[in-house]
Amino acid sequence: MTGPEFDLPVSSEDALRGSTAKVVEQLGCQIVEGGKPRDHHLTVDAVMHEFGVTRPMAREALQALHQKGLINLQPRIGATVQALERWDLLDPDVIAWRLEVAPDSQMRSLTELREVIEPRAARLAALSRSAEVCHDLTSHARTMLALSVDPDFAQRREGAAIRQRFRDVDAAFHRTLLAGSRNELFLRLSQPFVMALNHRIDRDWAGAHQESAVTPVRAAVGADTVQSYPTRPEPIAMWLHMGLAYAVDQGLATAAEAFAEAILAEIRSGRLRDPVVRDRLRAGLEQFNANGLPTAYQAGFQDAMAALIHSRRAPVVVMGVSGCGKTTVGQYLAESLRVPFEEGDRFHPGRNVDSLENGIRLDDRSRSPWLAAIAGRMRVAGPEEGLVITCSALRRIYREMLRVARPDTFFVHLALDQDKATARVAGRTSHFMPASLVASQFEDLEPLDDDEDGMTVDATLPVERTVAEVHTELARRIRRR
Repeated sequence: MTGPEFDLPVSSEDALRGSTAKVVEQLGCQIVEGGKPRDHHLTVDAVMHEFGVTRPMAREALQALHQKGLINLQPRIGATVQALERWDLLDPDVIAWRLEVAPDSQMRSLTELREVIEPRAARLAALSRSAEVCHDLTSHARTMLALSVDPDFAQRREGAAIRQRFRDVDAAFHRTLLAGSRNELFLRLSQPFVMALNHRIDRDWAGAHQESAVTPVRAAVGADTVQSYPTRPEPIAMWLHMGLAYAVDQGLATAAEAFAEAILAEIRSGRLRDPVVRDRLRAGLEQFNANGLPTAYQAGFQDAMAALIHSRRAPVVVMGVSGCGKTTVGQYLAESLRVPFEEGDRFHPGRNVDSLENGIRLDDRSRSPWLAAIAGRMRVAGPEEGLVITCSALRRIYREMLRVARPDTFFVHLALDQDKATARVAGRTSHFMPASLVASQFEDLEPLDDDEDGMTVDATLPVERTVAEVHTELARRIRRR
């Protein structure tokens, strides 16, 4: 029960410590963000005046910050703000303040530390092969995979409990891995590492600022950028955790180290495509016994590893009539595949845009330069870079023009009936395509033939399900080669 009548009395000592903790936090944040710069002099009286606390509180707060290395206390001199290199950079409060003030910098530092420690910890855990560690790692990996595909994970409110559970299991997985190394110094780093893990999903989750349906958030730009946490965990990340857990269980030190390295590469923009990372993972997989996984996970694991290791990254064209959701699906798919995204409409020459805005349908002749420009963009996409691009590609002859540029092109047709497409286009306010031309697109539409490399997906499905189905089909396509 709650209410004032049921509140327990708070002792003066507890109240003092609570107030002191607030002063420590506020003053610590000021130092970290530069509000109290290096060599700035702090006195007890100044702290009392600024925060409205008693002299004992001010002294206790300064002593706490001295222990964290943010200030230096000297008799008759008082407190002096210290340079960053003097701070206790593994102190949980200091990490939290830095994540609050400069999250990109702190996440980069923590990730770089993880990249040094966790692969080595994975190797040592596999060599040790503790029964308890193996049991816990494999259990956590299976639970994470199950939670990651829960339909509600990406829903801001309905999925809160699921994300919390996933976050806790993910933290337990990495703590267990460090403990499995049997290195007490590695284990000492578990709290900073867990704080980095939690920050990505608590503060950096791509769905955090969306009120209703999840819409795609494009990946951060720049090599080696630490990615925002996606709207739901990437499937490849879950399979890499599975591989790491069972590599430790099988006592495969090289494979365990390679899986751990790949897990960390996955959160970096473009790093998972690094040939060195892939070569090490390929070498680990040569030792790994996929049949050692539970039967229910074997095919999914093998598909995921085949897609990662053996694939040329063929361009994917998201096609269909206006209003089918090409841009939404294309952006989300590109982010999940970690490849560039291009909006095909931007390749239209100006006269095409003018025609559409005036309600004039495009014919083969007017579409030709547009398709040629899209084909040119596909042609320069490297096999390791990949590309997702939108294009209505209504007729087979249009798709053939794109295949001339890249014979390995994969088409994803988002199928939608005419009434729904018309309603969607009519509801748009920032696009040059008028609803009056939707009917003409259906007149031109030639769905994918059986001999064309691609797939058809119901455009009314949630974007995440669509993207998951495309991932599955791309993996099958690679395994058939």
